[in-house]
Amino acid sequence: MIELIELGDGRAVADILPLVESRDIAVRSEAARAIGYLGVTQVSVVGPVLLRMLSDYDEMVRNEAAESLGLVRYGPAVDVLVDLLRADPSWIVRASIAEALGSYPGHGTAELVECVRDVDEYGAVRRYAIDSLGRTGDLPPAEILALAEEFGRDEEIGPQVRIVAYRVGDQSQLAEISREAAHMDQEDSARLLNDIEYLLQPPIPPTLVEDSARIKSMLDIVAMRWPLSSRHVNRISDMLPT
Repeated sequence: MIELIELGDGRAVADILPLVESRDIAVRSEAARAIGYLGVTQVSVVGPVLLRMLSDYDEMVRNEAAESLGLVRYGPAVDVLVDLLRADPSWIVRASIAEALGSYPGHGTAELVECVRDVDEYGAVRRYAIDSLGRTGDLPPAEILALAEEFGRDEEIGPQVRIVAYRVGDQSQLAEISREAAHMDQEDSARLLNDIEYLLQPPIPPTLVEDSARIKSMLDIVAMRWPLSSRHVNRISDMLPT
């Protein structure tokens, strides 16, 4: 199934579907992932299967099902995803649901904001929640900026909130992120690289060209402090507009 995903041949979906019933957790979870990647043009076929798999007893199966529902955008699943965002017992699954909801504009906005504000929630869940709010555009810029004001220095989600605030037009956030980059540990620096790469995805912030030099300086700081990140830094640098 891993190789079939790499081949990208949707005709394999019919052969993979029976494996979602496997008694082997690894096979079942990989089947959920595979039909998500390969079934984007067969939503009516794979959607109901993935929705059912959100009830699996194993968290990895539910996790892969949630991620795949973010890929195939199966409308009838959205209410279940919204309910499980706060209810699933596994933070891994909640994080994937928070990410998946970014593919369903108009749904789960209040619940995503609740995740962002919940300081007792796992950092990964909160980070995916703010990213999804940035992607859907459902939260007015003023409310995004209010979150940045409130949580910009939060240890778990500060840079992510600032990146989303920058996307909606607050250039001052970039200066704050730049100052913090010089003091981030390796894990936070890796997340920052992912956040910067996220900025390069449509819709591109209108100030990105103007701020490319500052972003490049941030990338250079990360590469200097954490040499193993150089490949990722170089890839992002090559994508920056000039």
